[in-house]
Amino acid sequence: MQPIRLGLVGYGKIAQDQHVPAIQANPAFSLCAVATQGQPCPGVANFGSLAQMLSAGPALDAIAFCTPPQGRYGLVSEALAAGKHVLVEKPPCASLGEALALVDQATEAGVTGLFAWHSRFAPGVAPAKAWLAERTLKAVHVTWKESVRKWHPGQTWIWQAGGLGVFDPGINALSIVTDVLATPLFVENAQLQVPENCQSPIAATLRMRNAIGLPVTADLDFDHGHDELWRIELDAGDSVLRLDQGGAALSIDGHRQTLPAEAEYPAMYRHFQQLIASGTCDMDVQPLRLVADSFFAGERVLVEAFHE
Repeated sequence: MQPIRLGLVGYGKIAQDQHVPAIQANPAFSLCAVATQGQPCPGVANFGSLAQMLSAGPALDAIAFCTPPQGRYGLVSEALAAGKHVLVEKPPCASLGEALALVDQATEAGVTGLFAWHSRFAPGVAPAKAWLAERTLKAVHVTWKESVRKWHPGQTWIWQAGGLGVFDPGINALSIVTDVLATPLFVENAQLQVPENCQSPIAATLRMRNAIGLPVTADLDFDHGHDELWRIELDAGDSVLRLDQGGAALSIDGHRQTLPAEAEYPAMYRHFQQLIASGTCDMDVQPLRLVADSFFAGERVLVEAFHE
């Protein structure tokens, strides 16, 4: 069977660290071209823009997008108009409206779209869903703390309007929680700590409930120490499941569980392959909706300026 001919738009840190290795490790894909305004990707044809890649590049079946969310809508829309399947790195767009428009466009075009909530493919997430299927939760608590200096050095777009700030990593936690819970979540209140020289928050505290009243809290921090704290606790009263390391580790009542070895991005690209084969989409906007609702309903508190 012929591999899926794939193009990549954006060749920054996330593309280099995660996307390209996952693509190259999957024989179902062939990375044929990259559109980037920075350093070129070795071993493939490089172009200065998506438009150039589509007009002058090799034939492509699908395109993965790793650009910042600001301005991404137009690029993905251009690819969909050209009949290409799309994989869109999280967060998919700078606004919920743009994301919803892409969902409609992919459906109308009859092509596959995947909003790439990569944390949903962490090894512990599927076992957590299986554990939860036999229990009734009492509470959920998220602690998601990391250093922007470590994970996004020099990437000033994160602090601009639409860059999401602490929600850039925090949306990973929200993507897991919305995946394991069977009913929608709603933001009751939020506090957003915004540095006086930035447009987006550096920390946030969220209080949420799902449709049947389950309390869900989240403490997010983007100015944490070097060691990350990516944790989700599912409390069923008589038993507690804890996801650590962003879902790469799972313990039940303090006992560490053995998990599958496949990492997030390889599993995500395998899912993309399956979606293309079945002619279906997976373009869930729930994590982005929670972020939008947090900005809509949240109290903004100015804090000291952030300097990298």
